[in-house]
Amino acid sequence: MRRLGLALGILGIAAAAAACGGGSSNVPSAPAAPLSSAEADHMRLDMMRLRLDDLGPNWRRLAPSSPSEKCDPHPKDVQITAGSWKSRGVDFGYGTTAQIHSDAIVFSSAADAQKTVAANMKASTVRCLKREITKQFKDEKHVKLLGISTSVLRRHKVADGMSGIRVTLNMAKGKERYRFFIDAFLVQEDRALAEFTYMNAFQPAETSTEYTLAQTIAQRGALIQP
Repeated sequence: MRRLGLALGILGIAAAAAACGGGSSNVPSAPAAPLSSAEADHMRLDMMRLRLDDLGPNWRRLAPSSPSEKCDPHPKDVQITAGSWKSRGVDFGYGTTAQIHSDAIVFSSAADAQKTVAANMKASTVRCLKREITKQFKDEKHVKLLGISTSVLRRHKVADGMSGIRVTLNMAKGKERYRFFIDAFLVQEDRALAEFTYMNAFQPAETSTEYTLAQTIAQRGALIQP
């Protein structure tokens, strides 16, 4: 999973947004035939990734990104049954102002999923992200990073838990100043942990939209049982 690492690849979209100036979801039926434990875990992983038809019109599929893993915590002693720390997930774009990354991973226990959430939400992980974003903009000539702030996002509970942070970039291109928002979420459904990162220029993504995406992920994941 690369929830935080993806944010280190935002320079291109942030710069493109500066040049521009200022859905309903379908939950499928559960499989008719019983699945083995391994089959169920891999299907749950797939179903807890966002899909293009979750996002509405004008979104498009993007090639998977290859972000830095430097800030992504990999807790010790957790066992993964489907997915990988190195997974590239799926990416979607809306024009040049918004982008979403989505991925999922399934652990051997709910406790392992909770341990991973705790590691991602640690203050040291967020500080690492801020440092790496600052480095990324160091040699950029066209867009200037003026500052970074972070905050914990408070959302209604979804499934077994929903945690999130917002990273706000204050930026400038010439005399024009604007902000770029990175909202990163983790949604736990039993042993499965889904993540999605919503990056948006000028204003944050709508809270209701993010909540709906989280519910869609959780509902699909809950359908799959071994």
